[in-house]
Amino acid sequence: MRTITCKNCGAVFSDRLSSCPYCGTMNKKGAYAEFRRKVSSLIDAMLGLKENVEQSVSRIVLSSLLRSLIFIAVILGIAFAFSRTAQVNYKNDPKYDQQAYEEITWMNENLSKLNEAYESGDMKAVEKLYYQQPNAVRNWSRYPSYALKLAYQKIRDEDRFDAYRFQRMLHFIFKPEIFTGYNGMSRVDEEEYAEMQDDLTAELEMRGYTLSELKEIYEKCADSYGYADSDLLKQYMKEG
Repeated sequence: MRTITCKNCGAVFSDRLSSCPYCGTMNKKGAYAEFRRKVSSLIDAMLGLKENVEQSVSRIVLSSLLRSLIFIAVILGIAFAFSRTAQVNYKNDPKYDQQAYEEITWMNENLSKLNEAYESGDMKAVEKLYYQQPNAVRNWSRYPSYALKLAYQKIRDEDRFDAYRFQRMLHFIFKPEIFTGYNGMSRVDEEEYAEMQDDLTAELEMRGYTLSELKEIYEKCADSYGYADSDLLKQYMKEG
């Protein structure tokens, strides 16, 4: 298996993949191969349909059906090729290459600072570095843990108990991916997260909520994407 190095994040992956599995950067060769495989699969499916059509179906109907399927396949192929070409052109844009180079260079120069600040618990120092180069820091292996800790600290530092803070506490307890990104929780220390989660749960329990009640409230106020509506949460507020 041949491998290539991602121009954006430096990850090594198979040249057969259409994009980098780590940052999503397009692999032109792999994308083209994927397109050819899909067209080939579609043609095989059409030929199989032709072979399996019952003999009672007239040749005119069969011919019309096949022409329609081929027409649809061509349209889909053109649309797919156009979208891939647009993305490849974007990735080959000198400005994009320059941006990727600057992000990688910045990360190489500041990775030790990020790690030192994180290990010492100085989230403000990490936050300052984050605002210098947000895209680069989001690719940092400790970014999900940092984002979760930062959210926790901001929730804890807020003295008021209003619907917005209640919303963030419920998100932290039941849907922490909102803070870390949907693949980020796999890189977060489970015990560390559990301690922060238990701390916020304990505060809410002191206000008169039970864990089962909190889950029920969250489910009632969450939309299809799992985001709790702060306006809906107002009716469930307890002063404690």
